[in-house]
Amino acid sequence: MNKIIITIIMSCLFVFNLQAQDKTSQKQRLDFARMYLEAGGNFFPSFTGKQMINGEVMPIDYSATLNPYITWGGFHFWGHTEFYVTFPLSQINLDGNDAQHKMLHSVATGARIYPWAMKKGKLRPYIGFNWGALTFEQIPQTGEKHTTIAKDFMLNFDVGLMYSYKKIAFRMAVNYFPNTKWQYPLSKTEMTEVKTPSYSIQFGLLYSFDATKDNTQKNLDQWNSYPSVSKLSYDAKSFGDFFIGVGPSISFSLSNSAYNAQEFPYLQQRLASSSYLDFALGYHFNKANFFTALSFRNPTFKTEGFGTKQTIQKYSWALEANKFLIDFSGFAPYIGLNLAYDTIEYTEEVDGSKRSFNYSSFEPGLTFGWDIVPGKTNEAIILRTNLRWYPYSSFKVDGKAFDFSQLEYNLIQVVFYPQRLSLRK
Repeated sequence: MNKIIITIIMSCLFVFNLQAQDKTSQKQRLDFARMYLEAGGNFFPSFTGKQMINGEVMPIDYSATLNPYITWGGFHFWGHTEFYVTFPLSQINLDGNDAQHKMLHSVATGARIYPWAMKKGKLRPYIGFNWGALTFEQIPQTGEKHTTIAKDFMLNFDVGLMYSYKKIAFRMAVNYFPNTKWQYPLSKTEMTEVKTPSYSIQFGLLYSFDATKDNTQKNLDQWNSYPSVSKLSYDAKSFGDFFIGVGPSISFSLSNSAYNAQEFPYLQQRLASSSYLDFALGYHFNKANFFTALSFRNPTFKTEGFGTKQTIQKYSWALEANKFLIDFSGFAPYIGLNLAYDTIEYTEEVDGSKRSFNYSSFEPGLTFGWDIVPGKTNEAIILRTNLRWYPYSSFKVDGKAFDFSQLEYNLIQVVFYPQRLSLRK
């Protein structure tokens, strides 16, 4: 599935790049740098479920909700493509009663394709997809002290309209969620199927700005003279540069835990971490289209329910080597290998009894990502997205595997090259 999605993305970007070359005699490389901030809300319709009351399974109606969000994104490829990251804020019940559930769709990262380029004063349709996680929690109404949260990582789709007016734009869209059936525990031994809504209606208000407007005309003319499709090393002047980077991240396990499946089937089986920062220190070999980096991450995973709580604190150092594939007018994807040294602190609490273990191991992984580069290798600050996959990430509890098969999303990392800044000055 991942290979198919990557192929679709690259094919769409290449086609739109060729369209822009045909339609624009003086193409502007920097048009992709129009960033935006968006605030809006998703309307989710009501749905039904089940609850446990005095040992008996009873039906329950969940209210329709409005879920506010904020998004950080940008338009690329002359208004044909949009990349973004969305963060859910809260949930507002629309029936006025006390909340009986919490459900948030957290988008890790996504892309939208505009067949007709975004233009001021024009209404434009788009289609898109994103990787996201569902958080569902049933809030007890009968004094039950313990509940649980179910999360999963899935591919979602959206279709919408965008109207742009100067720096302001309005969005109206329908989001489609193909994976809506979840096994949710009503007790330690009783499971039920919860079918959450398959769609939401989205409204958003955007404010866009030009991230490159403060550059000199000399820089703008130079960058706009670059070929639309070329190597990132095109026009590289120096052998290489050091960089530092930091950005928000989140981690997902892509497989079920054999240990939890046997010992705690009522707990969350695929874990998702809370947000954390990814720190990186590295060296970019400019002329070789290659960079190495040492990264540090410390995600925390928690799951609890019915008197049981698990906490996994992970400290990870990763040494990685990545090769840039090409530069599509400022969009530069790369792929590489990494080796992480992980230290894991596992804590388990069951009905007041607590125990802890520590594990350390080396974990090989794959890296895929992309840079947003206005000025190729002479730009001091760029935006980077990292996706790291560790297919063999696991440890054992009482001889049973606690499998992560972990995927790390470093959503948007700000990367700073001090040497390049001094050269520009």
